Amino acid sequence: MDTDDRLEREALLAELLGMQEDLETSLAPEIIESVLALRLTMQQLKVLTLLVTEPEGSTIQGLARTAGVSLATMSGIVVRLESQNMVERTIDPRDHRVRRVTATATGRETVRRLLVGRPELSRTPLSRLALDDLRALTQGIRALLRSLNDSPFAIAVPPTDKRSLEPR
Repeated sequence: MDTDDRLEREALLAELLGMQEDLETSLAPEIIESVLALRLTMQQLKVLTLLVTEPEGSTIQGLARTAGVSLATMSGIVVRLESQNMVERTIDPRDHRVRRVTATATGRETVRRLLVGRPELSRTPLSRLALDDLRALTQGIRALLRSLNDSPFAIAVPPTDKRSLEPR
């Protein structure tokens, strides 16, 4: 890569990151509204977020240790999350004496909506883009998704989500 390409790449990256900051600022009211609509305490949200990153779930003891709270406190948090269908407890297939806590589809979707915060990809602003700009944005987001999915920390995107970004 020559110097001109490197300079252009750095300029584009700086511009994109600046635009992302502008988008986040302009969309803050929508994001805040979705957080306020939740019926979760901050501690419950933390536990749910931990569980979303653990496909096999965790034990209550493991969650308590990670969150730095007592077993009794964690048991209460899990009970309240269970009552909202955010988590479920199941028997560990490797040790039937152990119960594992995992995020349900509802819990994963709740965290995804909060973390992704993608109102900028809603139909209204996208419909205002010129066709060439829409194509370029779509190509860029496809590339970004490929890059993120190759990361060792990637959370798998279900195929139905990926299909909506495939070329038609």
